[in-house]
This record gives sequence, C-alpha cells and structure tokens, in this order.
Amino acid sequence: MDYWIQRYQSSRPSMKMEIIEMDVPCNSKCLESTEFRSLLENETFRSRIEVVDSLVELVREQVRTLKREIQGRMGEFEGDLDSLTFTIYRLVEYGGNTSLGERLTFEGRTIASGSFQDLVNVNKLIERIRMDPDIKSICDEIRYLIEALWEHFEKNMVKIQ
Repeated sequence: MDYWIQRYQSSRPSMKMEIIEMDVPCNSKCLESTEFRSLLENETFRSRIEVVDSLVELVREQVRTLKREIQGRMGEFEGDLDSLTFTIYRLVEYGGNTSLGERLTFEGRTIASGSFQDLVNVNKLIERIRMDPDIKSICDEIRYLIEALWEHFEKNMVKIQ
C-alpha cells in the first residue's frame, strides 16, 4: 500500500474539468479507472477523497451556473455555448483576446461563425459579459474552488500512510 500511496503522491493524478478544461485532482470516479483504484479501499484515503468529490461537484455546479448565466445574457446565440463559456471563463481569469476573421475564435476554438457583422455583435456581447460583476464573481468562485482542490490534495492527500 505504501508503494501505491507514494506513486499517487508523486504522479498527482488529475482530470480536466468539463467545459472550462482546467486540471483538477482526480475524484474517486476518476481514480476507479486508474492504477490507483486499490487506494479507494483504504478508509483514511477514502474519507479524504470524499472532500475532493465534494469540491469537484461544487466546481461542476458553478460551471453549469456560469453557462446558464452566459446563455441568458446571449439571447438567441447560435454558436457553441461550451466554447463561449470556456472563452469567457478564460478571458475573465487569465485575459487574452478573441480572434475575428471568417469565424470568431479563442485559443483555437470556434465560438461562432456567420456574417462579419454577426461576429462583431457576438464579440461585443462577449466583452460586455466578461465585464459583468456577476459573471466575474462566478468565474472567481470557480478559480478559488479549483485552488482549494489542489490545496486539499497538497495538504491532505499527500499525508496518507
């Protein structure tokens, strides 16, 4: 068991959070499909991974909330809502710019396509939404929860013996 715990601690197994594509520590469901599934039999480990499970679910709920809020602000948006949510989250938390050409893109993802004027209008909406204090607050909450997940991993998941 010590061997697996040491391997787990050094490899830091992670998964991508849906839509926003941020790395978070593997939850118990994720671990079930890895070489570390036997660790789930350890009661101490299991109790600590339950905190990861709860935090992952909180992040997912906040991402769903962000997506719903963006959808509500976009009206009759006919582009990729997941790519739009990814874009707005990343713009709020890390900055950057969309690219306007034949399509409206961000980091290689197509947000929308259509006439140039339609793309300009979508881009203006994105700028307005990214400055919205409620949207900023949701994005910040997502970032804080992800940081809390990694902090829990560092402080609690690495001390299992």
